[in-house]
Amino acid sequence: MKAESVEQISEVVADATRRGITVRPVGSGHSFAPLVPTDGIVLDLSAVSGIESIDQSSAQATVRAGTKIADLGEPLWNAGLCLRNQGAIDAQTIAGAISTSTHGSGLGLKLLSGEVVGAKVVTSSGEVETIGINDPRLPALRASMGMLGVIVSLDIQLEPKFKLQETLEFRPLADVLERWEELTHNHRHFSFVHGQQYNMSAILPPLPDTSTPTLVRIFDEVDPDVDDDCSPAHRTNRPYKIYPDQYTPPWEEVEPYVPYGTALDAIQSCLQVLERFPDTFPLEVRTAAGDNAWLSPTGGDAAVSLNTVRTWGNDNRAFFRAMEEALDPFPGRPHWGKQPRLRTADFYRSVYPRWDDFIQLRREMDPSGTFLNAPLRSLFE
Repeated sequence: MKAESVEQISEVVADATRRGITVRPVGSGHSFAPLVPTDGIVLDLSAVSGIESIDQSSAQATVRAGTKIADLGEPLWNAGLCLRNQGAIDAQTIAGAISTSTHGSGLGLKLLSGEVVGAKVVTSSGEVETIGINDPRLPALRASMGMLGVIVSLDIQLEPKFKLQETLEFRPLADVLERWEELTHNHRHFSFVHGQQYNMSAILPPLPDTSTPTLVRIFDEVDPDVDDDCSPAHRTNRPYKIYPDQYTPPWEEVEPYVPYGTALDAIQSCLQVLERFPDTFPLEVRTAAGDNAWLSPTGGDAAVSLNTVRTWGNDNRAFFRAMEEALDPFPGRPHWGKQPRLRTADFYRSVYPRWDDFIQLRREMDPSGTFLNAPLRSLFE
């Protein structure tokens, strides 16, 4: 059902709890994980959208849950502010992106969830609770997949506006890995895509004569007064015009994070699996700063995400199992929105020190299990 207001959300949730019916909030439907499907109520928050307020002095904004990331760029820019970081998909709702640990790239930049400094949440009783920056529950709410309540608004930390200067170029993979420390530390955003290239909104330089090219993507911060430049592979523009990319789903995807210090070995392990299971998609590698979310895939420290995509309709189970096994030693923690086949509670407990703390808090905030669907219940009940 489509919610039109916070008051309606409260009424629906309270009634569902009384009747023993589950409620799962839905954003843009971008997630590959089975987080939303339920035999209860799927709550569409798209109408609960827009920016409630912008505080220029603290560089913070209060944003309603159903607001799409694409709708934040222009009004924030006009207020002299920017999101600190964002991913390549801007069609996601802000609450959905944050709740599933969505991220961009940059060793000094947190996931979107790491920039949440407060929230309003409808709990299973239908009450609206404010969770502020000093509330001990806030780190649990980040990357909570909708299990602590229906997020209705978020307070986001921003920064003064800036522009990005793009550099896209093909380099030998060996050169990229040899210069790994330099590239990851010396640029605001560094990532690379190794293997068959997909269509992007950015114009790529000419493909080199190899079946497995490596595209390096660098975005460096420049002054907001620098002139815009639309030169192919060397654009300069506002961040919200540089970050987004165009994709054509459906596909299946996983994106485990490994500790930064193990990244080079983990990348080699990934490449070996990809050689065993060829497909038409590349390996995408990005970095992220640590954050304190209890279920953050960064594990609290600098991390590297290893994105692998498989063709929809194929039986990809053997590939995903092989990738899990290859990255278990590092370990590989999941991006919660990109985990089509959830693993066991024992595995997650082994890589998330506060796993049981999260379960205890979930039970306190939602004792009836209103916000659990079947896959989540198997892990968090």
